[in-house]
Amino acid sequence: MSSDIESGLYYPNRWVRIILIATEEIVGKNGVNALLNMGGLSHYIDNYPPDNMKKEVPFEHVSQLQQAYWDMYGPRGARAFAIRSGKKTFNDGLDSFGTAAKAARMAMKIGTLEKRIGLGLQFFAKFFNQVSDQQVAVTENENEYLWHLQVCPMCYGEESDSPLCYLAVGVLQGALENFADPSKHYRVTPIKCIAMGDEEGVISIDKDSILGEDR
Repeated sequence: MSSDIESGLYYPNRWVRIILIATEEIVGKNGVNALLNMGGLSHYIDNYPPDNMKKEVPFEHVSQLQQAYWDMYGPRGARAFAIRSGKKTFNDGLDSFGTAAKAARMAMKIGTLEKRIGLGLQFFAKFFNQVSDQQVAVTENENEYLWHLQVCPMCYGEESDSPLCYLAVGVLQGALENFADPSKHYRVTPIKCIAMGDEEGVISIDKDSILGEDR
């Protein structure tokens, strides 16, 4: 479980509120309450963060919620649950992306699908960096885009033998479905994690869809 020491790093209220609402829609009110109790976050029961973009939720609380998924559902169940919750969080919270969402949509109308996805990821990385204390960078090589989590709320203060950033995997899958071709599916895989001792978390996004060549 995460340390009680405050990091001084924060996530926007609205994003954590959306995560909790999305989780509630998947497991029900009692399920959310059980997760919050297990994560030492009982003060959020019937008291979700307010619906604004103020940075007031400590990274520790985000990582404690993520760890509660692991404790309640086990690694395999937690991964599936976190991906589903992350995807729903992106879809339900799309309005909160505001101008970033509009800019990404505009970028994705120009050029090849590969170029459009790359530009969209760059827009969202910049947006994450502006409105939260999470720090993200995007690079690419011939076969994949790499989403670098240089400062990550999902595993803050945690230690693990496997990646913990599956909530981000779900968010990225939701983004690809919304801003790329919704008929295509891309393999999104965490390959490094700060909780595993890596200097940064890294998520790989294949440039070719699972259904075939798209470049």
